[in-house]
Order: sequence, then structure tokens, then C-alpha cells
Amino acid sequence: MLTPEQKNFYHTFGFLVFKQYFSPPETDRIIREFEEVLQEDLPEGQQFTGEKRHTVLGCIERRPALAGLVEDDRVYGVLEDLLGPDFVWITSDGNYYVGDTSWHPDIKRWNPAYALTATYRVIKIAFYLDPVGKDTGCLRVIPGSHRDPLHTALEPMMQHRRVPPVHPFGVTGPEIPSYPLESEPGDMVLMSQGLWHASFGGNRRRRMFTLNFAEKATTDAHVAFHRHLYQSHFQAQQNHPLGPRGVFLPEFLSGGGPRRQAMVKQIVEWGFV
Repeated sequence: MLTPEQKNFYHTFGFLVFKQYFSPPETDRIIREFEEVLQEDLPEGQQFTGEKRHTVLGCIERRPALAGLVEDDRVYGVLEDLLGPDFVWITSDGNYYVGDTSWHPDIKRWNPAYALTATYRVIKIAFYLDPVGKDTGCLRVIPGSHRDPLHTALEPMMQHRRVPPVHPFGVTGPEIPSYPLESEPGDMVLMSQGLWHASFGGNRRRRMFTLNFAEKATTDAHVAFHRHLYQSHFQAQQNHPLGPRGVFLPEFLSGGGPRRQAMVKQIVEWGFV
């Protein structure tokens, strides 16, 4: 699926971008189903106001065109090349983003709780449903920051998220040296969850959803990591403002073909339904 050069690029820099990976008709359907899911998760009769981010856990699980992405050759083949056979599903989220997102990695390699991830592979795939550029909310990344020593050397940037923010390198978030992953609807953006990333200058209704995967759990530490992720997502849905709801829906867990069934097997066996 991937060329040797693409694999080398990902392992070195921590990301890949696939331009116009999905056709306009496919993208139109994806956007339509995304909007249905995001609107259903708002209180009845209310519209999104743009005051704060609106997130739906288990977003793609709720519509067939979205759920089908996890088995699509264009997605599955890339993941199999990067994560190896028997990789597993973590979850998805759909978002209306508001404003800036400060620098952070999704997995913090300097944190002892995530020590296993120094070599453990976890990937996020993002679909932006509006055009986004360097200064209009696209994902900015620091190439190679998914690996040490750079990953840990950037840990002081977490202070950017304080109120008021602290800038230990003497520059603000937008001034940090980085690479913009500019995107149009139909593109697919893939990155290591250890990669430092941020977003600046975006509008107050920036549409994006993610698919999240990890390589097969082969150690007790991997299993503990997966259980922690599943439990945190499950608990978040139990505390949903509109009342308890599922994150791993039965129709998603029981549907699809052999590829999906293999991805979700441990979720079912562990009872996170």
C-alpha cells in the first residue's frame, strides 16, 4: 500500500498527508452524515453557538458511511503497513473546533504512565471538512517530535496551556517552528499520537473528525493502556450532559466485515458496550 519512501517519511517525521483521497461525492456524503451526528448531540432545539468546542465521542460509529471508513482499503491498507497485522480500534471523535489549540502531543512520552509508548505505535487519522491553511486552523506539527530526544525536549511547551500562558522558549505558540498540514475536504491527514501539534487562527466552527488506532496489545502494559483508554471514553459518555449514552454502539461492534470485527474484538470481550 505505502511505498518504502512513504514509510520512511512517516517513521522519520511522524505524519503523512494524502491529498484528495476521497472523491467529491464520497466527501459530500461524509459531511452530510457528520453533520447529522454532531447536530443530534446538541440539546433539542439548540444550535451550535461557536462559544466552545463541541465534541462527540463515538462519532463515526453512528453512521454507515462514516463507520465504513475503518475498513476502506485506502485507510485499512495504510494502517496495516504502519501498525502491523491485528491492529485495534480505539475510538473516534467528531468536532466543531473553536479558535486556537495550544501545542501538545496526544501521548506524552515523558510521563511514566505512558512509558510503554516510547516504542508502542498509536495513530490518529484526521478528516477536515472545511479548507484549512497555516493561519486558518490547519494542523501544525513539529516534524520528528514523536521520537525522543525531541519529544521530551519540547515538554516545557505544555506551559503554553496555562492561564496566563508561559512561553519557556521565548516565543508564542504560532511562532514555534513547525510545518503546516494544510488540508481540503477529501484529504486524509495521518500522524503518530506522539507528535507535537497545534492549530492557530481557525474559525469558530471548524469541522474535523478523527479515527484512532493502536497496534496489537502484546504485553500487560499494552493491555492496561487499552483498558484505560476504553474506560475513560466509556466514563465520559456516562457523564454526558444529555444523559448516559454508549460510545461503542452495538450496531458498530456487530456490523461490518472481518476487518472491523478483528479491530473491535477486545472491546467486545472486555464488555465496553
